[in-house]
Amino acid sequence: MNITASPEDWREIVCCGLENQQIDFKSHQNWETIGRVGRAKFARHAMALGNTLGGYVVVGVSEDQNGNPTDYVGMTEEEAASFDPSTVGQTINNFADPPVSLDIVRPVVDGKRYVVMVVYPFTDMPHVCSENCERELQRGAFYVRTPDARSKVANQSSELHQLIRRALRNQRQMLGRMLRGILYEDNKQMPEARELAVIPPLIDRSRQQATTKLGKKIIHSTPYFEVLCTPSPLFDEISLTDVRKAIDTLERPTIQDFLYRVPTLKTEIFATNDSICGVQTQNGTTIVFWEFYRNGFFYIAAPIPNVTMEKRIILAKSLRQATVMTLALIGQCYSNLNQADKLLNIALRIPNSENAMLALQKGKENPDHVCRIMDIEVKRERTAADLEGGAAPETATRLYVELCERFNVSYDNADIAKIQNAMTEIISFSRKN
Repeated sequence: MNITASPEDWREIVCCGLENQQIDFKSHQNWETIGRVGRAKFARHAMALGNTLGGYVVVGVSEDQNGNPTDYVGMTEEEAASFDPSTVGQTINNFADPPVSLDIVRPVVDGKRYVVMVVYPFTDMPHVCSENCERELQRGAFYVRTPDARSKVANQSSELHQLIRRALRNQRQMLGRMLRGILYEDNKQMPEARELAVIPPLIDRSRQQATTKLGKKIIHSTPYFEVLCTPSPLFDEISLTDVRKAIDTLERPTIQDFLYRVPTLKTEIFATNDSICGVQTQNGTTIVFWEFYRNGFFYIAAPIPNVTMEKRIILAKSLRQATVMTLALIGQCYSNLNQADKLLNIALRIPNSENAMLALQKGKENPDHVCRIMDIEVKRERTAADLEGGAAPETATRLYVELCERFNVSYDNADIAKIQNAMTEIISFSRKN
């Protein structure tokens, strides 16, 4: 989830109907009357979200009789106005060191006013609690957000390890941005601006080709798997010969294994003026289209097996395999191009996802596991060196868990560990000729 104070549709956040690792709900209330303990609860959630992936605290949604946050009461104008950004921010950051970066917005959804606290992930060091407050806050504690929607003290080694890794990653990214700033300070356009100008037309072009190869019904009406991978900064136009060589020398998975390891897969690879394209078919039906551009942008589109307009049931097994195979192939491909240290912005998408169901096992559908948003998108930033160095299963697991959250499926730590082991097994094979 891309954390922003101006999402395209607030309704997707306010009305998602389930708390998760990035969204917490509170009933309508007045900031001025909830007292120190009530404000400490907001501080705990803010620190936990900031120490994890960032997210939203939505105020104005109560629980229904089943305990789900689906009673969309909203707030009075007086209640909403009490959440003054400067007051709320100052109070929360009296409990946090370093300060939590947050915004307060007051969107109107279906005619009702809500307050949303937008919490951004920490950019340097994780937030530690600096004050005690009865049972709500413990001085010296690091709070984190768990996949089952709890804001708790990080008291397990795995949770502390993740905090340390995020801090180290942020330090590396900060250093990388600083170095890129030095390298490009004489240029009129920074790499980020270049990407904003160059990539959207390439996405549109690749989607048009995917529509031609996969069919309008799939691209416009059926849930399918889509990948957008953008290096930062973009390449300075590597040769198509090098791109083709990088594709041909893939080992685990090979391009023939990609995306679902179908044994009767046939692959056709061809060049355009500025890209190498691949069309993979089974018994005459296209099941994968991909395009790798000379500037490093990589596009992939693939139907999800057995999903149609009428039968919108996605098997979790197919989603897991597509996710980890994508991360493993991306790591290899960019490493083969001698771009192992370049930061990759990876977005996994499931367009046309509204009313699709995720089945954790074949034949065992759960009507609660239905997506309510039009297009799912989750993102991660990793280097090819990280992915090739063993991070592909872990990164794929995180992306997969986030995809599942959009279907109202959550996992505990034990489940996540099992999923990561399964991801490792998927890519720990050598294709037999």
